[in-house]
Amino acid sequence: MLKANYHTHTKLCNHAEGMTEDYVKKAIELGFKELGMSDHSPVPREFMSEEEYINNWLQRNMTLEDYYNIYLPSLDEAISKYGDKIKIYRGLECEYIPGHEEYYIGLKANLDYLNLGIHYFLDVDGIQKNSYDDVNYKTIYQYAKIACQAMETGLYKCLVHPDLFYFNYKNEKGEHVFDKHCEAVTKQICQTASDLGIYLEVNCNGIANSLKYGFSNEWLYPRKEFWNIAKTYPNLKIIIGSDAHNINNLYNDNVKQIEKFCQDLGLKVLDFMEI
Repeated sequence: MLKANYHTHTKLCNHAEGMTEDYVKKAIELGFKELGMSDHSPVPREFMSEEEYINNWLQRNMTLEDYYNIYLPSLDEAISKYGDKIKIYRGLECEYIPGHEEYYIGLKANLDYLNLGIHYFLDVDGIQKNSYDDVNYKTIYQYAKIACQAMETGLYKCLVHPDLFYFNYKNEKGEHVFDKHCEAVTKQICQTASDLGIYLEVNCNGIANSLKYGFSNEWLYPRKEFWNIAKTYPNLKIIIGSDAHNINNLYNDNVKQIEKFCQDLGLKVLDFMEI
């Protein structure tokens, strides 16, 4: 079973449960050796239009006030209290908005690592796109471009759910199929991650999200097609992430299914991230 998890959320992001100590205690109970807390990072209001902020960000991320006044102190307290029982890392899951690198540098100054999660990206026309709804055979290349630009900044340790682009992908005919465009961006992402030593995460929460949206016979992510390509990159670093939104997500049936998924595909999964 898993020995560590580096993708862990708290109630401060407004769509998860529990706080740092709750996850740490559960991880110790499970026998984990390491736990990385990586809640959704705050996004300043001035980074986007008021409409985009209210509709897309406010209900999905912690506030700057909570980050400094609650989140960071909770990490320090947990490390002080449980650091002799488990290695605890301070982290965040961040978007990447080009031109705001100094902001992410400032966040990272208080942390051990940043995860990169591309839930939103700017299209070529500067319009914000949603990775769950707005990816098609044209915009998919901008998704990949933003992901690779972010990795090239050197700010991020791991790209979580890298195959999220397939969630509602549509080809030229409006079909939901893993086609040549998906293959092309998969290779682009994997090559960049491999060259830079960035970890790619096989995300366990994709199973729950697939069921939530009515896909009972297939997983929207992780996608077998993506990871069959990924395994051809011998230097690529692959990690499993539970993407825990409550303490029971740290190790549950979905995680067990992903462990088997990786084993069946012959993926060389690492037990730990080097932080």
